[in-house]
Amino acid sequence: MADETFETNLLRLVAAETFFLLSLNASREMFGKGYFSLGVSEKAAVDQAVLAAVGANYQSLTPEYLKSQTIPQTVGFQPSKAEEKKS
Repeated sequence: MADETFETNLLRLVAAETFFLLSLNASREMFGKGYFSLGVSEKAAVDQAVLAAVGANYQSLTPEYLKSQTIPQTVGFQPSKAEEKKS
C-alpha cells in the first residue's frame, strides 16, 4: 500500500463507520431488533442487503455523473464588487 496518506485512512474510517451505521439501521428495519441481538443467519442477511445497496450506489457514482454536479451558489444578499474593494 504505497498510497498510505492521512486522507486515504480518514476516508477508510468514514466508510467503515458509515457501513456499520447502515448495518445497525438495516437490522432495525428488517428484523425489528438490534444488530447484536440477531442470529448468525440474520446478520448474514443484513450484511448482504447492506453490501448490495452500497455496491449498487457505488457503481452508479462515476466521474461522469459527479462532473455534472454544480457548486452551490451562496444564498442571500451578496456585497457588490465595489463594496468589497472599499473594505
